[in-house]
Amino acid sequence: MERITSIAGPDGEAILLRYRRWKNHPTPGVDFPDLSPLATDATATRHVIDALGRQLSGEIAVVAGIDVGGLGMAGALAYRNGLGLLDIRKVGAIRVEVIRSIMANYELGDGVAISRAHRIAERRVAVVDDCLMSGKTALAAVGLLRRLGACCDTALFVFEIDGMPGRALLEEAGIAVHSLKRLPQADPDEMTGGETGASPAS
Repeated sequence: MERITSIAGPDGEAILLRYRRWKNHPTPGVDFPDLSPLATDATATRHVIDALGRQLSGEIAVVAGIDVGGLGMAGALAYRNGLGLLDIRKVGAIRVEVIRSIMANYELGDGVAISRAHRIAERRVAVVDDCLMSGKTALAAVGLLRRLGACCDTALFVFEIDGMPGRALLEEAGIAVHSLKRLPQADPDEMTGGETGASPAS
């Protein structure tokens, strides 16, 4: 079911965002926020990318999008801020026969993969994803980037789910977390639209 929430624009105006929530996904009692309605709204997408882009320091050289929700946003951020771009794949999302043919060209770490072709040693990299929940995938991505010599201490998200351990997990690893909007773990079944979530987080 489609929802509407808002984030604060650069001048304090409310920017409306449309999204959907998948009930009891990925675990019972948690509704995953799907950004598909936002992605086809050019104006709202631009506002989201601008809001994320303002969180990137001038020291960031590369943005790394996490499969799958962070990939498109990372590309837009790279273009907006004039940065390099890389993709981080979730190994579990790649078919076995594909893994067998490409893994020789990838570095692996705790369920994520990065192409060996990326030149990230001694460069500052920020990871980007659509939603912060458990934080495990983002932490795995940061760990692999660091193992390959990158300096990675920034993570950007559109949504952050309240009451889940993602922020604490990342901050304990020395990662500054920026999210545009906090949402409750689940929405009431009878809700059909309107403002949801708490105030924007940064």
